[in-house]
Amino acid sequence: MRYFFIVGIFLLLILGCGKRELPQLNDGTETVVEQSVYVVHSMIYADSLPWTTSNIYIIKGTGDTVWIYGSGYGDFADMCSDCNDNNYYLGAKFYGTGPAIADVNQVDSVITKIFDLHRDSVLLQFIVPHYHNDHINNEFIDAFHNILNYPLRSDEKIWIHANDAYGAICNEPCCGTEPCPDKKNKYYGVPFHPAWQKEYINLFTKMGVTNDACNAVIKTFTSSSGEWQITKALAVENGGHTDGTVNLHNNSLQLRIAGTKSKKQCPLPEGWRMISVHGNVSGDDNSPGE
Repeated sequence: MRYFFIVGIFLLLILGCGKRELPQLNDGTETVVEQSVYVVHSMIYADSLPWTTSNIYIIKGTGDTVWIYGSGYGDFADMCSDCNDNNYYLGAKFYGTGPAIADVNQVDSVITKIFDLHRDSVLLQFIVPHYHNDHINNEFIDAFHNILNYPLRSDEKIWIHANDAYGAICNEPCCGTEPCPDKKNKYYGVPFHPAWQKEYINLFTKMGVTNDACNAVIKTFTSSSGEWQITKALAVENGGHTDGTVNLHNNSLQLRIAGTKSKKQCPLPEGWRMISVHGNVSGDDNSPGE
């Protein structure tokens, strides 16, 4: 009898551990800071099961300015072989909840219904976490302007670190380098399909310099939640994701929004909270993402 009792407890422990390993991914829109910072989760599926999310952070600036960090998966809806850059890099078993307007509609709802701003007066400021297509892509930007009719203003910018600027807009798989697709290729995962429109390429504005140190502040902006610092993440040679990955820091909130999830991070001040451009912002998950 004792033997069967011990075996039973052992099986329960195994089953319990198995359940904890399954990712419970949050979808839709979540609050980070009430009335000030929100996140839209752009979901991706593998073999019809939730795989991970690419997160789009919406930060209320001053006046009519809105800061957007991340772009989601873009026009990624159906499994295919060559109809979008996601499947080109990841393979045919993946699909998303796109097209891009599905994510942009949620972002727009935060801007117009929570921030109470009017589309025709909003100044959009995009920040690129790093140059991969699940964090910056043409179709996400285009959905604001050609579907929801946000004005394309002369002072609108897409802020990107100087080290990632070329990869973000090269408009070719792996920027034309071989072998591709291959995760060891420096330019694996850069956006190319659909190609960038010239009017959006013109919005790209470089930040920082080639040898920026880890945690170096390369730009600041003001918001309803205090000052945000755009800081340099680790370089590839030090275990980072791309040489132009950037984080967002808010000292008053003691919060870092990290531009990558799976790689090593710059030192975080004691007592600070860190959330990421992939996965949940509250609770834990074991979903992939870079």
